[in-house]
Amino acid sequence: MSNFVGVRLWEPIMPLDRGERYEDPLDAALSQRGWGEVTGGGSQLIEHKEIEFVDIDLELENLGEAVDLVKRVLEEAGAPVGSELRFEKDGRDFIIPFGTQEGLAIYLDGITLPDEVYQSAGINELADQIVASISPLGGEIRGSWMGPTETSIYIYGPDAEALFAQIEPLLRAYPLCQNARIVVRHGKPSRGPRTVRLPRHE
Repeated sequence: MSNFVGVRLWEPIMPLDRGERYEDPLDAALSQRGWGEVTGGGSQLIEHKEIEFVDIDLELENLGEAVDLVKRVLEEAGAPVGSELRFEKDGRDFIIPFGTQEGLAIYLDGITLPDEVYQSAGINELADQIVASISPLGGEIRGSWMGPTETSIYIYGPDAEALFAQIEPLLRAYPLCQNARIVVRHGKPSRGPRTVRLPRHE
């Protein structure tokens, strides 16, 4: 008997990246054991089409062992803390939390900085410097989003506060990061994200 299981990942990951990072390895692991398959997925959009979280739909044949496998595969792929598995068993609803990585989102001011800043400071150069700084801490950039007034950089690693402490001097010095909005523990609202607004340069 197949059991429907819903996976919620509090990560603003694009559909193709979601498939590559999470759905494909999960489907392969389930199929190899004959325990089920990935049947679908979707994204929850908020203002200006930024992704708030994503869902993955599963059908599992062996609920107990398969659920443990799903958690393990997704955590090995970098699932964020606050992610959830949801299913019904014996007439009861179950929600199983999982995840190992924490999010840090940098929202760059895209409209109010001086023109010369946008002309001379590049986001790719900034991203390269961020990667070099956070790699020793197990951090990585996983994506970005461009809205009408802000451009984001999404970072993940074992400890969002440690990641921010590592790159804060870089962000405060880099011209493009003036007036940036930094969200530490970005993701599920109940995890208590905090926001830091960087100053403008004198």
